[in-house]
Amino acid sequence: MGIDAATGSQASLQLPERVILIPGLLEPRPFLWPLQGSLARHGFRAECWRDRVVFRNLERSVDRLSAAIAGDANQDGSIGIVTHSFGDWVARAAIAKSRRHRVTAMVSLAPVMRAGFFPSLLYGVTWNLIPEIKIIMNRVDASANLDCDDRVRRLVVWSRFDESLRSVSLDHVRNLQVRRVFATHLTIVCQPNVLKLTRQFLLSGNQFSK
Repeated sequence: MGIDAATGSQASLQLPERVILIPGLLEPRPFLWPLQGSLARHGFRAECWRDRVVFRNLERSVDRLSAAIAGDANQDGSIGIVTHSFGDWVARAAIAKSRRHRVTAMVSLAPVMRAGFFPSLLYGVTWNLIPEIKIIMNRVDASANLDCDDRVRRLVVWSRFDESLRSVSLDHVRNLQVRRVFATHLTIVCQPNVLKLTRQFLLSGNQFSK
């Protein structure tokens, strides 16, 4: 790999040696190929997480990811995570569930924390049929595990024209920064400015300068 992980006693200062990309609800993995390619060109070993795009067994999805990130970052290699939409809910739950994990940095693109227009519309048609929509429409469940682990460096990027989700205040969460970009819920994962922002954060050994 073209990136040397930073050495030090705190895992939160390590650069990730591997990056897991976690797509959202009804989002095929090819949607994340521009992001995967962008990271690969800058030396990251990036891979798209394989899971059902809808009708997940949520407990099983969380358990699988929790097992994948388990271990010691110093001995087994550090991991970065980049999520989009509902993928962030799964990642937060997996990190919170893991007693010992290797995640040192996470970028959340338009993460699920509060429902917007389209999930509300879909909920009106499907009610509780779709497990992911059921979670999104419950404000408490949707915003679960916001502070999943303050040892993980985190960046949340909100889209200013999100037709699917609403932003929430994250001022209470430690070791987390927020950015807002001109994007929609779907374009945020492929816009050059967001790809650059994601790369820069993962490459930095610490938080961005405010």
